Amino acid sequence: MVVGYFKKREDASLMYLLKFPAHPGTYFYSDADFDRAENFITVLDCVMTLFDRYVPGIPGQPLNIKIERSGESPACYRNLREIHLNTELRYISQAAYQFAHELCHMRIPFFVGEDLRWFEESVCEMASHFFLRKLSLELTNEKYNDYPALQRYAHKFSEYSAQILEGAKEIDLTSERQILRFTLNCYLRDENLYVAKLLLPIFEKNPGLWEAVLYLGHVPSGFGVTDSLEIWKKTACREEKAIEEIRGLFSRR
Repeated sequence: MVVGYFKKREDASLMYLLKFPAHPGTYFYSDADFDRAENFITVLDCVMTLFDRYVPGIPGQPLNIKIERSGESPACYRNLREIHLNTELRYISQAAYQFAHELCHMRIPFFVGEDLRWFEESVCEMASHFFLRKLSLELTNEKYNDYPALQRYAHKFSEYSAQILEGAKEIDLTSERQILRFTLNCYLRDENLYVAKLLLPIFEKNPGLWEAVLYLGHVPSGFGVTDSLEIWKKTACREEKAIEEIRGLFSRR
């Protein structure tokens, strides 16, 4: 639904303000008209609906989504309630992938401490794959019969995820040096991807873990990875066996 349009500057082209159908308060700023953006909006709206099932947010909170073509990475700005994507309308799998990652950050209510910031990045990378797989199934639902092009395209989302996961290279997660690397730089994307690949089947088997993710920001810094994950388990008070399985990924047996 087109809410309105405006010019950001006198020399700028028209910008369209597009409303998400199922999420009041969520808007997409686009320089393309609604006819071109409808499928794009529908996919991102569906991703949000899937998040609502697994990662509860506060209903009605405002959220603005923008495409930034500046070369910057996708980003989540909690304080501004904004998500910036680095993609284009025609790259719909890439957009869903980026949006799921940033929406995962947005749904975590508090900033995560330094010891687990890389873990948050890995969880949000995993969220992209978890929800792309769910998206492939969701779009085949009869409620999307008015979007035949998306129903035909639906399988491409899980294929996009599989292609990225194939590139994950194994690293030693029990290595203190590796954990130090993560702590010093939480944006080691190739290594985050490997952690995400290991987390994915655990979350698929134990979807209640998504509610535990909301408690990552409750963990104070200064405890190291295994103790931090133990604190997470105690503060989340749910899916304790699954969190223990995750702790095992970083422990020498």
